[in-house]
Amino acid sequence: MDCCRAPAGLDEIFDERTARADARRYLRRGLPLRARRLLRAIRDARPLDGATSLEVGGGAGALSVELVRAGVSHARLVDASAAYVNEARKVAAQCGVMDHLDIRQGNYALDSAGDPADVLVMDRVVCCFEDWKALLEPATRQARHVIALTYPRSATWVAFLIGTANLAMRLTRRTFRLQHHASAAMFRFLESAGFRPTVAGHRGLWEIMVATRSPHNG
Repeated sequence: MDCCRAPAGLDEIFDERTARADARRYLRRGLPLRARRLLRAIRDARPLDGATSLEVGGGAGALSVELVRAGVSHARLVDASAAYVNEARKVAAQCGVMDHLDIRQGNYALDSAGDPADVLVMDRVVCCFEDWKALLEPATRQARHVIALTYPRSATWVAFLIGTANLAMRLTRRTFRLQHHASAAMFRFLESAGFRPTVAGHRGLWEIMVATRSPHNG
């Protein structure tokens, strides 16, 4: 199996109906608490005025829109789901940020070409891929200053929930599977690449991590 290809069954989970619902939820209620905490952690790690950002697996575009509103001058979003890319473009247009936001469909693990960004964000993305290094390795090359992630916490009860969700998908003949990666391994990898990862908080089963590039690696 090629662990870098788009996850099997991606369109079963992230379909047009779900994308539209996520877009409507953001436009009506704003960011969910997890994403608000992630944004706050990013702002605490580095001022965003005039910065550039790249969001991998950006979904309906909510977080990238808020990064622009927080001061990012140019934001890029890449997502493997065509349905979400279409909704992200609609959301960006409705929020009046299209001049500051580039949106495209693609699998970042296979095609990470592009200009570096000051801030690189992956909100609930590494848990969709079997091989998290295929995402973090190019991220460490492209992120000038900050890598921000959310992922399932390394806890027994979280592993149980993910196992239960995967069993339900198997029973309903869906091929998509969530992945539960060891956060300690991701921390070690980021440290070896010259970043200093820290846990910035939690929201439910999600852990929020922000890694800043060490000054001597800048």
